[in-house]
Amino acid sequence: MADAQSLREQRFARALDREVAPVWHDRFARLVFRHLPQVDNPFVLDVQCGAGRTTYELLDRMGAGTKVLGLESDATLRGMAKARMEPAWKDRVYFRSGDVTDIADMAEDTYDLVVANLVLTAGHDTAKVLEELVRVVKPGGRVLVTLPMAGTWAEVEDLFQLVLMDAGRQDAARRLRRLGRMRKSGPELARIATEIGLDPRNVVIEHERFDLLFNSGREFLFTPMVEHGPLRSWKAILDDQSKQKELFWQLKEAIDAYYGETVFAVSIVAGVVAISVPGKGVDADAMAGRYWARYPDLDALFGKAERGELGPEDEDVDLDIDLDEEEGSGADRPIQAAQSMTAEDAAIFALLDESKAAPENDAELDTLLDQVLEFANTPDAQTANATELEPEELEAILPPEELKTKPGDTLSRIKALLPPPPSEDDELVQAELLEDSEVLQDMETRPRPKVPGSKPARRGPPPPPPPRKKK
Repeated sequence: MADAQSLREQRFARALDREVAPVWHDRFARLVFRHLPQVDNPFVLDVQCGAGRTTYELLDRMGAGTKVLGLESDATLRGMAKARMEPAWKDRVYFRSGDVTDIADMAEDTYDLVVANLVLTAGHDTAKVLEELVRVVKPGGRVLVTLPMAGTWAEVEDLFQLVLMDAGRQDAARRLRRLGRMRKSGPELARIATEIGLDPRNVVIEHERFDLLFNSGREFLFTPMVEHGPLRSWKAILDDQSKQKELFWQLKEAIDAYYGETVFAVSIVAGVVAISVPGKGVDADAMAGRYWARYPDLDALFGKAERGELGPEDEDVDLDIDLDEEEGSGADRPIQAAQSMTAEDAAIFALLDESKAAPENDAELDTLLDQVLEFANTPDAQTANATELEPEELEAILPPEELKTKPGDTLSRIKALLPPPPSEDDELVQAELLEDSEVLQDMETRPRPKVPGSKPARRGPPPPPPPRKKK
C-alpha cells in the first residue's frame, strides 16, 4: 500500500513539474534571474527548491565556483532534483530536508544569496519570513523573493463574487474578498520592509503583469495549474461543501457568458522583492541606485512626483524603457518545480475562517450593499421606473469643486437607496391597490354587451380614399 502511494506521489509530482512549472514557476523565476549578483564563488540557499529547476539555473548561470544548498521537505521532489543535476556538479550542490520554517535554526551571515521562488503565500507572516531570510545572508549579500501580488486572479474572483452574491452566499463572498486582500501590493511590501529595519535604498520591488489564456470556463477550471492551485482556496471559502459543484458550474457558465466571443484572459501579477544586505564597505545605495540607473527617464519622473513638481508637460511623456531579459533566460529552460502546499493551504484556510476581534473596515458597507441587492430583487424595485433627465437638467449639475465627497458619503448615499420600512397604512394601501387592479383586470377580460343599432368597431387601418375621376 505504501509503495502504491509513493508511486502515485511520484506520478503526481512529475505531472505538475511537466505541466504547471513551465507556465507558472518559470515566469516568476525570470524575475529572480534579472537580479542575480556578480559574486565570485557564492554560497546560495534555494528555499523549497522543489524538483530543482531553480537550483539548476543558479548553478548554470552563476559560475563554476557556485555552491547551492537546496531545501525541500518532499522526498519525491528531492529525488527529482538530484536526478536533474549535471554529473559535473556533484560537489557543488547539496539537498536537505526542510522548508522555510527551518531557516530559523540556521546560523547568521551564512549565504551570499538566498532565493525563495513562490515560497511566500498568504498563510505566511511576510515580515517574519523576510527578517529570517535577511538574517542568514552575509553583509553585502542579497535576498530574492518572488510571490503573486495583488491583482492576481482578479477576473475570476470578480465573476465568482457575482455568482456567490446571486446565490445568497454573502459570507462566502466576504471570505473571497479577504482572500484577495491577502495578496500584497507593492506599497504594502515596501512598508513591511521598512518595519523590519531595511533601508529603502537597499530594497527594490518589481512586478510584471502577464495573462493566462483559456478557451472556455471548463478549460480554466480543469487545467492542472488552477485545479491544484487557487481552486483549493476558492473551495475552502464555501461553508456548505455540498453546493461546491453547483456554484463552480455557475462560475463556468458566467465565464462562458462574459467571454463567449473571445478567449478568457486571466491577469497574473508576478512580483519580486530584491534586498541588498548592507555591511562594512558596502555601498548603501548599491541596489536601488544601480536599478534606477537603468531607467533614468522613469527615475526622473518618479523623483518629480515625490517632490510634488509634476506639471502638465509630464502627463504625456514617452519613456524608452528596455525590459529585455539577458540572453539565455528563455522559457525553454527548466526552472522551479511545482510544490506541495498542504501546510500553506491549512494556514490560509485558518485565516479565512478565523473570527476577527475587530470588524472589518467595510463591514457596514458590505451589510448595506447586501440590503441594496436584496431590494433590487423585489417586485417593487423591478417595476420602478428610472428617472430620465432632460438635457437642460444635466446642465444644472453643481460645479466640480462642490461635488467633492467626504468620509461617510458613500454610506449615506447607499442608505438613501434603501426603501423605508413598510407601515400598517402602507400595507392597507397596497392591499386596496391590489384589489382594485384585480377588479380592473376582470372588467377588461369580461365581454362587452352589444348596443342595438351600433356598428362594430373598425379594426385595422382605415380604407384608402376613392380614386379621383379624370376630367
